[in-house]
Amino acid sequence: MKYDKKHSKKHFAAHYGGGGRSAYFDVVPKTVSGVIDCKGDRFGFIRGENTGDVFISGVNLCGARHGDAVRAIITSDRPAREGGRRREGRVIEINEKNSDNIVATVVYRDNVFCAVPDDKHFGELLEIQGLGGASEHDKVIIELVQTHFGDRARVVAVLGRFDEIGMDVKSVIAAHNLRTEFPRDVIEQADAFSDVIDSEEASKPYRRDYRGRIIFTIDGSGSKDFDDAVSIEKTDSGYLLGVYIADVSEYVTERSPLDREALHRGTSVYLADRVIPMLPEKLSNGLCSLNEGEDRLVLAAEIELDVDGNRIGASLHEGVIKSCARLTYTGVQAILDGDKALRDKFERVVPSLELMQELAKKRIKIREQRGSIEFDLTETEIKFDEVGHVADIARKPRLMSAQIIEEFMILANCAVAEKFGKTLVSGKPVPFVYRVHERPSPEKISALNDYLDAVGAGVSCPLCPVPSQVAKILERVRPDISAAVSKVTLRAMSKADYQPTNKGHFGLAEPYYCHFTSPIRRYPDLAIHRIIKAYLRGGVAATTKYRDFTVGAAMKSSKAERTAQDCERKVDDYKKAEYMSRHIGERYAGIISSVTDFGFFVELENSAEGLVRMNSLPPAAIFDAKRLCISCGRASFKLGDKVNIIVEKVEGDRIDFLLA
Repeated sequence: MKYDKKHSKKHFAAHYGGGGRSAYFDVVPKTVSGVIDCKGDRFGFIRGENTGDVFISGVNLCGARHGDAVRAIITSDRPAREGGRRREGRVIEINEKNSDNIVATVVYRDNVFCAVPDDKHFGELLEIQGLGGASEHDKVIIELVQTHFGDRARVVAVLGRFDEIGMDVKSVIAAHNLRTEFPRDVIEQADAFSDVIDSEEASKPYRRDYRGRIIFTIDGSGSKDFDDAVSIEKTDSGYLLGVYIADVSEYVTERSPLDREALHRGTSVYLADRVIPMLPEKLSNGLCSLNEGEDRLVLAAEIELDVDGNRIGASLHEGVIKSCARLTYTGVQAILDGDKALRDKFERVVPSLELMQELAKKRIKIREQRGSIEFDLTETEIKFDEVGHVADIARKPRLMSAQIIEEFMILANCAVAEKFGKTLVSGKPVPFVYRVHERPSPEKISALNDYLDAVGAGVSCPLCPVPSQVAKILERVRPDISAAVSKVTLRAMSKADYQPTNKGHFGLAEPYYCHFTSPIRRYPDLAIHRIIKAYLRGGVAATTKYRDFTVGAAMKSSKAERTAQDCERKVDDYKKAEYMSRHIGERYAGIISSVTDFGFFVELENSAEGLVRMNSLPPAAIFDAKRLCISCGRASFKLGDKVNIIVEKVEGDRIDFLLA
């Protein structure tokens, strides 16, 4: 039921205020909107970025379920015993239903078929009212059915046996409604293109011919789609850096089947053992990919830098290139480290690589001086055997070769965003899609400071910080807790997203930023390529038609990115758990990465993380909320402590440890 002005004071008091005339006048009706975080049909919270959490009891969910975008009226707002405020509400409107599927496993309990959802937000165990051809131990998609006895499940699709190889990934894909196949009209449009670029288009006067330059790609060893290539020259004033990006918009034209599908997908999704691409392989790995020895159409950013690495000029051009080498991060690192065989093999590009390393080091220093935030986060490399089982997991090393490309892509993104952020049409900035990272809220910084104080970090952050102040926290914190503090600090930051209005990038300490460098795998990059080409060919007036387009593209791309990140994290968790499931009973050394009232998490050297539960510790164990530690007699367990554990059990993506 929606509350509006037509409702009487008496009616409102009866439903929301408690009773009597004073309840209506003493409580000012306020509403909040957000996505609800539920625990089955028992209760939920509306998580507010700046307003705090609002508790919604089961009876006040009013049909809302986990992930729904809702509007709720505040029914109680009072001080809580532990400080802060206790806010409660009632859902009055469901603005958007959660589009995710609910994936579950069928079990047989007490003579009844039940569904155990993978995502416990939808409940722990649901009685099934319609099996839909499923059998015990099948992985299925269910829908919730509301009854007088609470939620029940109805099977709508069967995915297969729960223990099939790859069923964990298949379940994640199904839960998030990811498209794994392209519609027929999309494939037909892609297949209609030639395997080589149009020579007439390549020779157009507005395209610069860069095929005489030493240009090459540097990517991971498993990469198949190459968005970007680079070149470098020494100049009298310093450096001339060339960043060449695949001209995908030449093929993915507005409102075409390819464009509609790319906008729907928003991004390629990189799961542990597969890629779900934004574009069909004919384009992503073929005609648009900057493959070695093949002519390719590009958008080129030519960036001039002084001898100290400061950007002093930049220009954009349509062009054509031919990459002279397909290099890998590990190969380039070996070349820079002096590997003679590789230096001989790639003799032509070695001088360029050495010059790039020289420039990248200067750029890293400049960014550090400006206050760019460097989070100490772990990336995991997952290796598979020939049948698809996880063979090994390990931390990815931080290579200078990867930092070179990272720095050059940031340079190009900043240069492009600044140019269009400062270009006006009818007194307004031209339509564009920016990558925005806003300043964190004071509420989140306050919570971060509470955490830093509890773990004895010895540092704190102003409530309205500049980037350098956050960066100094990460620089000064003790090495034993730096990884955990990085994670918590990252959670305190605002989430980066895509917006049609420039608001800068807090984390990079940059006033202008966009994503320009990956149009094969990200729709925002493709969107601004379209605008850039309109500007290069027709001036600012040619860009005005994209104003409404940028609003929709930014919103849909942000949502698609969040979905992709959720999938990638979930699959990584499943694969780490799969690996550790073969090491039950084995002993490992690790570091306490988080402490809670139900136990503490331990991160192993291979990056797997598991929970030592409170109920597995001696009865004397007590959680100290103020100091964020668990005391157990003379012993205590706090963030950063080194401990030995034994792998106890693995369920789904969760790993349990015992203290050794």
